[in-house]
Amino acid sequence: MKNIQNNEPEYLLLKENLWQSYANVEAEMAKAQSQVGIIPKQAAIIIKKKSNFSKKNFAEVEKLQKKNKKTVLSIVKVLAKKSGESGGYVHWGGTTRNIIDTGNKLIFREIHRSILKELSISIRKLSIICKKNSDVPMMARTMAKNALPISFGFKIAGWLESLIRLDKRFISAEKNYFTLFFGGAVGAMHGYKNKGKKFTNQLAKNLGFSNSLVPNRVSLETSIDFINSLSFLGVVVGKISNDIYMLMQQSIDELSEKQGKNQIGSSTMPHKVNAYTIYQVLRDASLLRGKASGLSDSALTLFEGDSKNDFVLEEILKDSLILSFNLLKNFNLLLSKLIINKKKMLENLIKEKEYIASENIMYKLGKKIGRQRSHALINKIIKNSINNKKSIMSELLNNKEINGYINKKQMKKFLNPLDYLGESKSISLSTYIYSLKYLKNIQIRIKKRNLSVF
Repeated sequence: MKNIQNNEPEYLLLKENLWQSYANVEAEMAKAQSQVGIIPKQAAIIIKKKSNFSKKNFAEVEKLQKKNKKTVLSIVKVLAKKSGESGGYVHWGGTTRNIIDTGNKLIFREIHRSILKELSISIRKLSIICKKNSDVPMMARTMAKNALPISFGFKIAGWLESLIRLDKRFISAEKNYFTLFFGGAVGAMHGYKNKGKKFTNQLAKNLGFSNSLVPNRVSLETSIDFINSLSFLGVVVGKISNDIYMLMQQSIDELSEKQGKNQIGSSTMPHKVNAYTIYQVLRDASLLRGKASGLSDSALTLFEGDSKNDFVLEEILKDSLILSFNLLKNFNLLLSKLIINKKKMLENLIKEKEYIASENIMYKLGKKIGRQRSHALINKIIKNSINNKKSIMSELLNNKEINGYINKKQMKKFLNPLDYLGESKSISLSTYIYSLKYLKNIQIRIKKRNLSVF
């Protein structure tokens, strides 16, 4: 059984922590109501003071819950009893869904903050790798075939920008999800003495949330939007990790994962040197992507309240948050253990030297005879040389049309893959600078109490 640490999502999602969060919301509700004149200030002070539950209090809640089948009602009864005469003002005008929804968001916000911290670590690690490998040549591949020379830093730059786009998606989801929906039984603020908007504005401010215009109980698209953004993390990290996994193939061998001292590759094949962390990352990324399937049906709620959908989304959110945190944690571990085989990258590139930079020849010749004619001519020559098992260089040099424009010395230079990396280095370095700048924005946002205001 896993030993749950205090800084892990599973700890925050323990029953006692969720129940304490609901008790905290009851206290904050009383405080905000006292601030706008709905209940006496002294009552709110006492409710707040008594809202910190002990093990004995949790046991009382559990005993009541077994009888009435209502968690929040049981918490309210225990808190009201602890608060004495002031207990009559506990849960004034609230409803179960208000308390659970708000209490969950307070917990989920802290888990999401931890996810953002891990994301910032990923961006920092990849930024360093990007800069260090901005001019390290390697093979680009398209349709699972060798394509053109690039630098490894360029590949990393693409991964970095995807992670930054992911965070921009997070920002949008945060604005929608970390919003207060607190309007009583059906959302129309029946129990707030015509001070509903004033009260919820105050409560939202106290809790560090945005406030909704219509505090109904059925706007579940905000939860779906948030889950989708977490699922997108599974898409981005899954794509990056799949790239890494493919480059670990024995036939490519450009990346590998550092092995532990006592790590065993296979239970039966002594020669096997299998990775380990990459499989955990790929697994969690796949599971996380799957959480978004079928979410749209959960938005089809009935009338002004529909608990069955609330329960479904609540569980999916919990699972998605745990998966997201663990995914990034393992992804960062993978990046720490990543071994970059620059020698193999160069070897794989040079192995294809006779034709991998043929596009360069096409453009040089295209200036003389036009791009379309140049492409068709070089394509034909390369196919013939491969079929006839002849040197592509010699076939190109022996072609009279090409020979009239490009000499042997130029041909060797134009076909050198190390001279045809495009703008890989400049793109890598500019992405490195942009990523570090963006990283500061994430770090500022993490420290803000209200993640939805940025």
